[in-house]
Amino acid sequence: MEDFPCRKVMLLLLLVSIFLVPLRQAGAACAVDPEISLAITKLNWAFNPKTGMFQLDAEVLNVSGWDVVEPGIAVALFDSAGKEFDSNVARSRVKRIRPEERASAQLVMKVARIPGTVKVLPFQGTAGT
Repeated sequence: MEDFPCRKVMLLLLLVSIFLVPLRQAGAACAVDPEISLAITKLNWAFNPKTGMFQLDAEVLNVSGWDVVEPGIAVALFDSAGKEFDSNVARSRVKRIRPEERASAQLVMKVARIPGTVKVLPFQGTAGT
């Protein structure tokens, strides 16, 4: 019975590692690609199949070290077979955001089909990020 306390210690170490290791990783910041200026921090969309109206609300955060001009989002809609059938861009009413500032963008559009997949990307100026 001498190995019973050893088993208790090993079990305790296992439990501590299972619960504490994920907590440390969850609090760590994400690495930011220096090529990316914007990150989508909030996203919500709704589709009404009776009217064909698609509405999307998003918030983007400037994660770069410089100002971002005309921040927004680019949206692509795909059918259930994976074929793109519509796309659009929505810019924020805010024309420029500084580093660590946020901007919201809204998009409302009528679509002919029910989207199977919705792809949303951050967008700035005339080029996507």
